[in-house]
Order: sequence, then C-alpha cells, then structure tokens
Amino acid sequence: MRFAIVFGVWVSLATTSLLIAQFSETRELPPLKLSASELDAILTKAHSVTDAANGPEAEKNSSRESVTVRIDGHDFEIPHYSPASSPGFPREIFSFSYSHFQADKPISSVTIDLGDSSRRASVSGESPGRVSELSNLLENDLRRYSTPTGGTKFRRVTGVCLSMLFLTSLMASSVYHWRMRRYSTLGIPICSALGFLIVVLLPRNRLLPGFVLYQRYSPFFLIRHVSQISILALVAALAGIPLSYFLSRNKR
Repeated sequence: MRFAIVFGVWVSLATTSLLIAQFSETRELPPLKLSASELDAILTKAHSVTDAANGPEAEKNSSRESVTVRIDGHDFEIPHYSPASSPGFPREIFSFSYSHFQADKPISSVTIDLGDSSRRASVSGESPGRVSELSNLLENDLRRYSTPTGGTKFRRVTGVCLSMLFLTSLMASSVYHWRMRRYSTLGIPICSALGFLIVVLLPRNRLLPGFVLYQRYSPFFLIRHVSQISILALVAALAGIPLSYFLSRNKR
C-alpha cells in the first residue's frame, strides 16, 4: 500500500514536471560595439516580444528585471530596468548585463550578458516557439553591431604573434644595420621598434575590447574608430619593414 502511494506521488510529480518543462536557448555572440541608444532599441523590441508572449500587463506583477554594469572594475546592479542611454551611465561601458524573470510563462527568463571575454544571450520559457523567436531576434539584432577584432582571446593571440614578429625583426635588422653601417638601413629597426611599442604600450583592452557601449554625447569618432586607427598604425609599421628594406637596397 505504501509503495502504491509513493509510486503515485512520483508519477504525479513527474507528470507535473513534464507539463511545466522549460525550454532554453543560448546564443554566443562575436565582439560588439554599439551605442547606448542602439542597445536600448534592441531591449525595447525584446520587451515587446516578451509582453506579447506572456499576456496582459495585469499578469506581470511578479516579473523582475535588473541591469548590471561594470565601472572601474566594480559591478553596480540596478534592481529595475534602466535605459543604457540614461544620463547617469558613463560615456563608455565595457560590461553590461540585463536580466528579466517571470515564472511559469511562455518566456520566463531573458538574460543578456555582454563583456570582454564572452557575450551571450539566453532565453528560456515554456513555449519553444516563443523562446526560439526571441533568441533569433536578439542574435540578429546584436550581430548587426559585430566587429571582427576585439576580445580577450583575440588580443592575446595577436599580441603574442605581433610582439614576436617585431622583436625578431628588430634584432635581425639591428644586426644588419651594424654590419652595413649605412643610414639607409635604419628604417627597418625604427619601424620594428615602433610596432613593438604600439603592441606593448597601448591599452589594448580599451582599444580592442570584446564589448563596448558608448553614449551619443561622448567623443563619438574617437571611441568608435580608435581600434581601426590603432590597427592602421600597426599595418603601417608592418608595411614599413619591407619597404625600408627595399629602399635601402635601391640606395646601395
């Protein structure tokens, strides 16, 4: 008799868990660079999709939202939704998290976590169709602001490769200049040294972040294009090495 009661309770719990099964999708994102107003537009659209899926406003009293930003290495949590373009936000943000939770709904959880090392958008709920719809929407809207450069892994790999390249070129060209003893051969070590200094001394975590959010009233051109300017400087230093070599040979 006891076994029958325990078995019945177990079946009931299993059936209930199946009925309220949660479906979830997580989308990994590339390095991103966008303005606060552009992110606000994406979050507003996500709000509209969530509201349409979860029903009337009267049923949303149990929902919880929060925004977390990292400023100077410290995380600050706002226990409600606050637009990123609000005047209280700093001009540059390199870590931004948004979360929305409402239990037992077609879309019960939305989490957007954007940072330097990783960026992802996660959606879960009881309706797989609604979850997939919102996941696709967030991924497509955010990928519009992707950039091919940036992030912790990118900086480490490129930093090591470029440092070794410039150091090798600097040592080889210094020996070459010492043997030839001509001013025309100075261009190669100079370009190598400049390239090495650019790689080592520039704050690459700010120039090539995995995620950056900037305000419209901030120095728009510099913040949005400083990484491209730095890359052009590196390309110029790299191009200067073979160019200086061929010029020195022509002057021989």
